[in-house]
Amino acid sequence: MKHFLQVIAFSLLMIGFFAGFSNFGIPEIQPAPPPVQEKLELGAMTPERFIALGEKLFNGKGTCVLCHNAVGGRAPLLEQSALIAGDRLADSRYQGSAADAQAYLVESLLEPSAYVVAGFGKAGSGDTISPMPSVRAGSIGLSDVEVDAIVSPASRSRLPSPPEPSRKRVIRKCLMHHPGLHWPARMKFWRSLPV
Repeated sequence: MKHFLQVIAFSLLMIGFFAGFSNFGIPEIQPAPPPVQEKLELGAMTPERFIALGEKLFNGKGTCVLCHNAVGGRAPLLEQSALIAGDRLADSRYQGSAADAQAYLVESLLEPSAYVVAGFGKAGSGDTISPMPSVRAGSIGLSDVEVDAIVSPASRSRLPSPPEPSRKRVIRKCLMHHPGLHWPARMKFWRSLPV
């Protein structure tokens, strides 16, 4: 009985020590507040700023670089994505509806399983189901403008001599998808832009 009481006392002492250490010995971690949604300044949006926004979203909110990097090998690299888009559109495994490279890049973000690169599908799916989530769903939740901004630098830097988008076209695309502007305000702003 004495041995049993010693074991109980030792156990209670250890539990008390670990409880005290976990409450007072380990510093409390304060989580960072969630990021604030940036407002797009549509009046000051130039093609260069639109492309910079795409790069920022690609490396940040879009979480693209978590998988599309040379280190992990979890997803294909994107350096040549716009150049090889034509080959993928002609591939018999392609199940999407895109007609050109730009539409293919957008479709790859919104419906990743339309074409799965060999070796990068979900295990057991025969490379028919992509592990990549749609960028509109879940915690990523990109808008149409943000998707276009992500695709813009990809197509600009990876397509051979892409056409320079006019400022009016870029801003028009932003205005069409901006929920805060009513139609008359959009049209007034649109007409005031130089070509």
